[in-house]
Amino acid sequence: MATVFFNINDTQEKEVKALMQEEGYTNKAEFFRFLVKFYKYHKTPEELRFEKAAAELGKVLKKLDKKGKLGLSFDKQLADV
Repeated sequence: MATVFFNINDTQEKEVKALMQEEGYTNKAEFFRFLVKFYKYHKTPEELRFEKAAAELGKVLKKLDKKGKLGLSFDKQLADV
């Protein structure tokens, strides 16, 4: 396992300690490992909007496929939408 060292200012130190106490972290290493995982898996508002739009588009494509319109021109596919 690698060891990482970095400095934070006094204000950040106070914020980290407060968050650690609030969330129940027993040490800074545990807290910062959580932050790395959170950053890796956290989705931005833009990513969430994209996923929602992609899901909506998927629903439209399924409806068009069921109606047999998926192979038609774009104008014909959306004529009754």
